Amino acid sequence: MPVTARRTSLLRAVSQTAESSTDRPTGRTLAKHRKTTRPGAPRAAAAVLSVGLAVGGGAALSVTTTSAASASTSSTTATTVPRGYWSIPSKPLLRYGDKGTTVKYVQRALHLGPDGYFGSSTVRVLKKFQTSWGLKATGYTDKKTWGRLTWAAKHKVLYGPYGKSTGSVGTFRAKVLREAAKLKGTPYRYGGTSPRGFDCSGYTGYVYKKAGKKLPRTSRQQYSATKHISRKAAKPGDLVFFRSGGGGVYHVGIYAGGNMLWHASKPGKPVAKAKIWTSSVAFGRV
Repeated sequence: MPVTARRTSLLRAVSQTAESSTDRPTGRTLAKHRKTTRPGAPRAAAAVLSVGLAVGGGAALSVTTTSAASASTSSTTATTVPRGYWSIPSKPLLRYGDKGTTVKYVQRALHLGPDGYFGSSTVRVLKKFQTSWGLKATGYTDKKTWGRLTWAAKHKVLYGPYGKSTGSVGTFRAKVLREAAKLKGTPYRYGGTSPRGFDCSGYTGYVYKKAGKKLPRTSRQQYSATKHISRKAAKPGDLVFFRSGGGGVYHVGIYAGGNMLWHASKPGKPVAKAKIWTSSVAFGRV
């Protein structure tokens, strides 16, 4: 083969190899090529985001931001809504001059005509109420007063056993009323003398024992063991005896005032507060 031809073939081979190398990078060249063609910024941002989520807790961060916004909204609402309209569960500090539906609730609990204005009459009766329950007579609704108010409203008992302002209910009789109300809903049980079930005299005997005085077992025995008083002289916490046409006693309950009593009436009827349904009754005091 002539020298010129060999040189031409060699040049062509070298040229083809160079072109092939340029078109297809290999080794380090290929790696460098791939690295430079993929954008680095998104990967860096993703890495920073991953670290931020791992360290700070992405979900927690989101909740915190929402809570902060909610707290800001609640704070704004609390400052714009008058105290007299705040919810009862929030136990707002109501005082003289406040107005609103929550003031009406307080007035109903104090047995006042609910006009929604926290005036001098509301302050006066509230102080009387606080004194009777051994609370500081502030005339406004602090947390302890709210606790006692809601209890009194639920059990329909206004004044407590302490101080001079007891609403004509003595210390012992106030205890009787509290114990009687605690057992509301207890099922009737013939011969029952415990919270698992009561009959009429079992209920009165249990309540009086809890209040500090012992009664005989049956309604007739209890009638014989009490001092008989007139209906006019009877006070909440005294005993109410129901009499048959022949004068015998067949039922007993605890006088709650206002022609009402607490009693265990009959099978199928749990302990409850009810109206005195007949005039054939007698009252007794221990």
